[in-house]
Amino acid sequence: MKKFIFILLLISRVWPALHAQEAYVDAKLDTTDILIGDQIKLHINFSIPLDYRVIWPFYKDTLAAGIEIISQTPVDTVISEKDKLVNMMQSLTITAFDSGSYYIPPVRILYQPIDDTSFREVSSIPMYLKVHTMDVDTAQAIKAIKAPIGAPLTFAEILPWLLVALAAAAVIFLAIYIIRRRKNKQPIFQLRPKPVLPPYIVAINGLEALKKKKLWQAGLTKDFYTELTDILRIYIEGRYGVQAVEMTTDEIMDGMKNTDAGSRSIEKLGKTLVLADLVKFAKEQPLPGDNDNSLSYGMDFVNETRPHDEPPAEKENTENKEVTEITEVKA
Repeated sequence: MKKFIFILLLISRVWPALHAQEAYVDAKLDTTDILIGDQIKLHINFSIPLDYRVIWPFYKDTLAAGIEIISQTPVDTVISEKDKLVNMMQSLTITAFDSGSYYIPPVRILYQPIDDTSFREVSSIPMYLKVHTMDVDTAQAIKAIKAPIGAPLTFAEILPWLLVALAAAAVIFLAIYIIRRRKNKQPIFQLRPKPVLPPYIVAINGLEALKKKKLWQAGLTKDFYTELTDILRIYIEGRYGVQAVEMTTDEIMDGMKNTDAGSRSIEKLGKTLVLADLVKFAKEQPLPGDNDNSLSYGMDFVNETRPHDEPPAEKENTENKEVTEITEVKA
């Protein structure tokens, strides 16, 4: 008889909603009988036509008196274009910690049809939950409480200790490394050496920088020739292995005879070195054109004796400039 009344009540609620294509809500439990502390789910299913507004019920931490909410899923929405319906679903995980029979009130949802300005309400069928206690055999002796069961360690629990161990190992390794380097009188960190530029590139860069300084134009003729010959001596030493930095002009010229440098290039080098010696040691005062020629000869010597795989540097044409300056001095 109770089942018959329940079926009639269910039909009386469902049929009008389906017939009018209005909202319909259904709420059901996984089971209606549990033990104390067991967790079950309450499934809420709500169906409504498209474009209707819905106010979904908000649950905090209690579903009813004595029934606690452990967790709840987000509201999931599925749209059926064929039936022009929207199905909304949510699951609540609930439990109870006292035995007894609990009343679960209906789930009430408010909605607003598209052609109406007021909200309507639809509700589910109320439910009952029976919570049982564990059967205790009082005829048996009381036993001691069992110790807690050890749970296996998780990676999240091991990770902090693993990181500490790795950090300690790194500190120990670094300390041993530093002690050994200091004991062997070696630098703690070996810096990567900078790439060494070819002698040709170093010489060309030096000559270009010397030209921009305009030393002889500022009256620093001796400084000009000193820097010019230093650049050429370092280039010869790096290019041919002739120890030109510590040699005199005559020794450099003798050493260049055993190289593959052309006679014309060696002649230009000799003119530059000889004039430089006169300026540095005999206080010779060369003409402006001589100074430009010395720089030009030095540039020619470096370009003409460069390795074959090095492209020549661009040379500025200074003939007109030299003629102008010499004419001005003579005038």
